[in-house]
Amino acid sequence: QIVCYHMYSDEVPFNRYATWFAVWTQFFFMLSGFVLSYTEVVRPADKARQLSVLKYVRRRLIVIYPAYAFSLVLIIVGAAFSLTRFEWQILPLHVLLMQSWFPICTGHGADISCAAWSFNGEAWFLSVLVLYWLILRPLAAFFRQQSRPFCLMYISASWVFCIVFHLAGHYNGLAGTIGCRSDVCINCVMVALRAGPFGYFHVFTSGIAAARIFVLSAMCDAETGGPPAADSRKLMLASSNAPCALRYGCCIGYAIYVAVVLFATDLIDPYYYFFHNG
Repeated sequence: QIVCYHMYSDEVPFNRYATWFAVWTQFFFMLSGFVLSYTEVVRPADKARQLSVLKYVRRRLIVIYPAYAFSLVLIIVGAAFSLTRFEWQILPLHVLLMQSWFPICTGHGADISCAAWSFNGEAWFLSVLVLYWLILRPLAAFFRQQSRPFCLMYISASWVFCIVFHLAGHYNGLAGTIGCRSDVCINCVMVALRAGPFGYFHVFTSGIAAARIFVLSAMCDAETGGPPAADSRKLMLASSNAPCALRYGCCIGYAIYVAVVLFATDLIDPYYYFFHNG
């Protein structure tokens, strides 16, 4: 759906629904937090991998960076004589996948260029994801010690926190509050919200909290059959004990999503930041 959003957002009547497809960005961040932290949460504490942070990130990059680098080379070769000075200056950030770590923009009026959306602009999320990888294991270790009520409250609080993005992004609310008057400043704020690590940290960490809830609700100690404990050596699925929300979560979630897209289509424009960052 992300591809459809980027490629066919101007096609009538598809454009009426296209913007909804952009909200799958946060689903990706939540899923990433869930899957990556799940492997850390279920691993026995005495069998923790002795990998440095850089080695851990390198393992993640081995799969995706070659394709990303190839696309970057193609773009540079194809537009080498038309690249602006700003684009050459931010190229090292793209090579290092750091282009979205800071909201950097330049230009005037309608001609605004931002680092996060330059070159392969759709790859901004990879830059954000690399930063999250750097802090994933400490976060997973923290949530591993938390109870199910705490994780449920954290996810609920993160959902409520999405209102902040609606207030900050709608009609450039945050930009006006901090006194932004120039187009560059307004765009920097927008990029920080829509294509930066701040905009999705609560979503990513909610995925980590969801992994902990899954372990506590749908898994058990393989040796004792009891609930997972700090000294559990091996866990196994106990789906019969899982609540319906976990057993049929995908079906319920997709049904709600389809219903909202079909019957509440017009909500995406006035509440874009709430849905896109939440």
